[in-house]
Amino acid sequence: MKQRLNRNKMVPVLLAAAVVLSATSIPYSEVHAKTSAPAAHQKSSAKTLKPVWQKNLGSLDQPQMGYTFDKGVVYYNAGTSLSAANLKTGKTKWSYKSTPSSAPITNLGYVYFTDTSGRIHKVNAKTGKSAWVKKAYAAPKSGKGYEPSSIDYYSGMLILSDAYGLTAYDTKTGKLKWKTERKGNSSYNIEMMNGLLLASSTVSGAITTTQLHAISAYTGQIKWTYNGNFQDLLQTGPELHILRYNNGIDNGYALTIDVLEYSTGKMLNTLEYQPVPFVEMESAKKVASAFDHYFFTQNTRDNGGQLAVVPHQAPNYSSAVKTYQYDAVITQMELSDSKDSTIVMSLADGRIVLKNVKTGKDKVTSYPSKISRFDILENVVVIGLADGRLVLKDIRTGKDVATYKLGSGDFLETTRTIRDELLIQTGGKLYYVPLPASLKS
Repeated sequence: MKQRLNRNKMVPVLLAAAVVLSATSIPYSEVHAKTSAPAAHQKSSAKTLKPVWQKNLGSLDQPQMGYTFDKGVVYYNAGTSLSAANLKTGKTKWSYKSTPSSAPITNLGYVYFTDTSGRIHKVNAKTGKSAWVKKAYAAPKSGKGYEPSSIDYYSGMLILSDAYGLTAYDTKTGKLKWKTERKGNSSYNIEMMNGLLLASSTVSGAITTTQLHAISAYTGQIKWTYNGNFQDLLQTGPELHILRYNNGIDNGYALTIDVLEYSTGKMLNTLEYQPVPFVEMESAKKVASAFDHYFFTQNTRDNGGQLAVVPHQAPNYSSAVKTYQYDAVITQMELSDSKDSTIVMSLADGRIVLKNVKTGKDKVTSYPSKISRFDILENVVVIGLADGRLVLKDIRTGKDVATYKLGSGDFLETTRTIRDELLIQTGGKLYYVPLPASLKS
């Protein structure tokens, strides 16, 4: 599942006054600031290293994670088989013959996955021997082409999201426990919370929208439905703060948040911030909630980007209290849980920005290639470049520590093990990279 923005780990801080760059500097600035100072700007000069090992992954119709790891072993989709290998050496431990169609998941000494014919497999993680094989409810009659959007474990059940909807299976026997047909035109994207599956799906029509359904993880019953054009979850708990898509309105607000009661789905409030004349162009693109503030990015009319800040307690319909201007579109934004309270952003022209929200200052690094994606893993920013290079940046210093030349710039989410190792999936391959000593926990 996709990693959230570590909201619960963030330490609330007050945003201090930020800085404006001098006229000769690249325009990273806070609007209305009274002082000026240049941002730290550098080119990457890290040494190039080689991955310890790499594995070929089977091709999938949809880009999705093709591996998992547990107790020093990596389990990965190896084309026509599921394979297990020693994490440090890459040496194969066993291979299980069946063409995977989902990422593998592990639980209590077993590996679970689906294959392209629509069967669910439970495999002994140590030996690679089958415990059981069962047919998924939505398995195609043709016996091929089955590919779920996700497979998850919850309370003794495997939960599959696929073209049918959601189905749950007992992990001991493989028997179907419940099924719920999808609402909408696409497979559900799900998040699990306290016995509920929050499942979103696109509904096509004159206007395409995204619904959010709260479904019991134990029965498959739909408890409530949100029809407000769901974009993302910003806050969870007794209340859900839901980011709403705001496209297609000439004038209105860049940021709209619906507040729902978690247990019933009852609408409690709608928060709207940052009035704009043209919502379709200037609506919030990337949004995060932390440090007692909402942070959101916007595209500007001159093909640039803007980071805007609104306090959680701001009156409804308020303008942003701070805005930071950039001369390129902001393509990704994430919040770190580091002690210095850093926001990391990538720009469309191949720059990465580390913004300290206490001081407003930026550390900027330029790369000769565009940035495909980045991940924040504790004190490390893992940057995937479109030319196939992987860069490891120390979030504390802003300096690049190492570069790895990989085979493709089509990066998926990078994971970090408890022993300070990285697993990187890109271009149908899986790479193993130990962290340099200076970046270890």
